[in-house]
Amino acid sequence: MSSSWARQLRWFAGAAVAAFLVPLVFSSLLDLDHDLYLAIYFSFVIGLVTLYTRSTELDIGDVIRRNWRWGLVAGAIVGVPVVRNVFTETETARPDGLYFGFELLWRGATYGAIDAVLLTVLPCLIVYRALGGPLGTWPRRTAYFGVSLILVMTITAAYHLGYEQFRDDGVGDPETGNVLMSLPMLLTTNPIGSIVDHSAMHIAAVIHEYEGDTRLPPQADAE
Repeated sequence: MSSSWARQLRWFAGAAVAAFLVPLVFSSLLDLDHDLYLAIYFSFVIGLVTLYTRSTELDIGDVIRRNWRWGLVAGAIVGVPVVRNVFTETETARPDGLYFGFELLWRGATYGAIDAVLLTVLPCLIVYRALGGPLGTWPRRTAYFGVSLILVMTITAAYHLGYEQFRDDGVGDPETGNVLMSLPMLLTTNPIGSIVDHSAMHIAAVIHEYEGDTRLPPQADAE
């Protein structure tokens, strides 16, 4: 294994372990209020990505600009059925007034974007950088897609197993959903489409199934 692969995979291993421990400790064991828990989770992901960016001298501007048009197109294609699927589920109660507006931003848009960064963007970036940059040939593109998919599914499972309900019910549903929302970045190497899709799914879930326990862990009560 090259030193580049070894370094990047060490970052992934640390991220996956931490992604499991944060919900395990602060949600499952301490059972914090969901909004307080999310503040801790958001801080963890932002801190992790900031450390990764600085330690590996990642150019965020280059990441965002790379294939951005195709990333948006892929995001639009995937996002429509993802959001539509949320509204096929059984509707639950939801809060109202100012708190509902807050939750749309906090538990919806922000939570979705943070999840996308941890569960899709970071593993895909790790593989892209381990491969040494631009994917100019089909073998390199195939390697990026395949290895990234494995890492996306691994960290998705680790993260969700930190929540009590997924240790009981399994991680099949979140795995399927996140693989679908990861397709824009897996196909284009650009993160925008996957981030937008994940945020849109969370916003739709806040609107339609606020008390659900699959898309918005940990489960919350609207009252």
